[in-house]
Amino acid sequence: MKALLTRSVVSFLVLEGYTYCLSKTSNISKAYASVCITLTPVKRRPDVRKLPEGYDTYFNIMKEPLLLAEGVDDTEVIVNVEHVEIAKYQGSISFL
Repeated sequence: MKALLTRSVVSFLVLEGYTYCLSKTSNISKAYASVCITLTPVKRRPDVRKLPEGYDTYFNIMKEPLLLAEGVDDTEVIVNVEHVEIAKYQGSISFL
């Protein structure tokens, strides 16, 4: 499942044990963005020589993804997470 990347999503992923994000960059045609960065969180450091097909690089989750969560001009940043993780995230949100 894909969701917009926010600081709270990054914080949640860190608490769940994710330490890195695989990154895929693509061109899109939307009114607000021409570039899409898709991040897929992983718990172990990927081997840069054997990245899964379609991925360009990876980042430490506490560095670039945290900065990307603040927003980048002309860029949509999304995170690709399992449905189970989204359910945990939604269950962890407390409503006032």
